[in-house]
Amino acid sequence: MDILIAIGHIAGAVIVSIILGLIILFISSWELERNKKRATGELALKLGIPVADLEDEEKIEQLAPKIIEISMEKFSDELFKNRISDFLGIIRTAWNCLSNILQVILIIAVCWYTFTDDLGNAVYAWLINAIVIFFFVVGVVFALICKILTWRYPGQAKEARKSLVNYHNETSA
Repeated sequence: MDILIAIGHIAGAVIVSIILGLIILFISSWELERNKKRATGELALKLGIPVADLEDEEKIEQLAPKIIEISMEKFSDELFKNRISDFLGIIRTAWNCLSNILQVILIIAVCWYTFTDDLGNAVYAWLINAIVIFFFVVGVVFALICKILTWRYPGQAKEARKSLVNYHNETSA
């Protein structure tokens, strides 16, 4: 019976961490969509056109050179705040990797010590959820601090430049 309880702790902790990951993914997706709408509104304001015009393919093709010019100015790697955003994006990526590595190490260690030492060690599998929540909260605070300092989210400028290059490659091909 103790073995079933140990397996239940480990499986339950992993299932809850997957559910937490899906919730975090949903929140991130919602935030990304919100930021996209905000950026579209800002771009429309700079272009002096209604937001609806940025959803029309024909008008986008006509406005593409101006959109690229505005975006290259805003996200230029020559601006110090964009360099900071790029650097903080690298740190955020490393932070997320560290979170994943710690989760894997924890679950492996818990499984190992549960089945080789004492079945009571299985309750420590629930720490994986504490790791998920801790890294998520610190990541959100980190992103907000970056936004306050640079008016960009971590890595936003680099992603924008990458998108512009991809767009240019697709249209010139």
